Amino acid sequence: MSNLKYMGKPSLILAALAADALPGIRFVQIQVLEDQNPDIVTNLLTTDDSRLVLVKAPKSSLAATNLGTEVRALRLLKNVSLPFRVNSYLGETSPSAIFKALVFEYIPGTAIAIRSLRLEDPIIGNLGQSIARIHTIPLNLVADAGLPEYDPQEIARAKLQEFDRIADTGRVSPQLLERWQNALLDVNLFRFQPTVVHGALNEEKILTDGNTVSGINDWSSLAIDDPAKDLSFLFSGRMEIANAVLLAYESTIRADRNLRQRAALYAELAFGEFLLYALETGDEAEIQEAVKYIDGLAQELKDGLLPSLSPSEFASSQPEVVTPISQAASFTGPVTVITENIEVIDLSDNEN
Repeated sequence: MSNLKYMGKPSLILAALAADALPGIRFVQIQVLEDQNPDIVTNLLTTDDSRLVLVKAPKSSLAATNLGTEVRALRLLKNVSLPFRVNSYLGETSPSAIFKALVFEYIPGTAIAIRSLRLEDPIIGNLGQSIARIHTIPLNLVADAGLPEYDPQEIARAKLQEFDRIADTGRVSPQLLERWQNALLDVNLFRFQPTVVHGALNEEKILTDGNTVSGINDWSSLAIDDPAKDLSFLFSGRMEIANAVLLAYESTIRADRNLRQRAALYAELAFGEFLLYALETGDEAEIQEAVKYIDGLAQELKDGLLPSLSPSEFASSQPEVVTPISQAASFTGPVTVITENIEVIDLSDNEN
């Protein structure tokens, strides 16, 4: 699989793989996309009847496993009513193909921009409710699909291990490390009921038509996990927007009282995760960028601008659905966020 880049134009190879996966379909244009996973080669193809499909080819066994997980998740979601669109899996290459590739239908959309939102924007309430809908998917559907399941103790233990690696970099202030360690060691903070989560939500993966969430893409991290994981990206922006989305979320599902604290903690730890990634790749520009973010966070802590991570009084409760998910509008169309085009190749005169 890793030989893709050495055998002619990868985009033309992927077009051939897509034709193998979808026999009888003619493609007339290719747009090379930058996948968030560097081990996956991704192209957007246009058919002769103007339909759009994504073809993804893994370059490693781990990437192939991740794509397989995404397929299982999409098959599960096809049978769940959600008030927004999700990706649709179309097929994969035949066993005789020289490389493995998977094909997904594609519907374009506009990625949500949290920092530009106003408190009166209707998308804020709809975003909170949309995330809550994900968290009301029955646990047994995800478990039966063989997707990951994590309990609070496992989650806390994994975060502590991650914290140790961040601390070992020597790039984080003692005050910030103390804040994170105190939170991670407080067992009361991690008393919660796991739910089904998207697992990798961020602005790029949430599409909007302006007033509502029209789609959410990239379901390769679907799991039973901490609901705060899906809300943490909100706390990297304006706190008033994050709180407004959380209020809408809590109007749809009964959440544990420490959801905000864990979401804020995960958002802060994400800067440390970025630092670890930058150090691993050795990209000096990214290392400096990560350190800049962390130093800014440390200054906010010093200025008393960061929210408290101390747990509230614990109240055990199962997630409660206010509007049953079975009554939500059903959309089965696909969604994927497109990046800037890197290369466009017209295949209209190239039948082969």
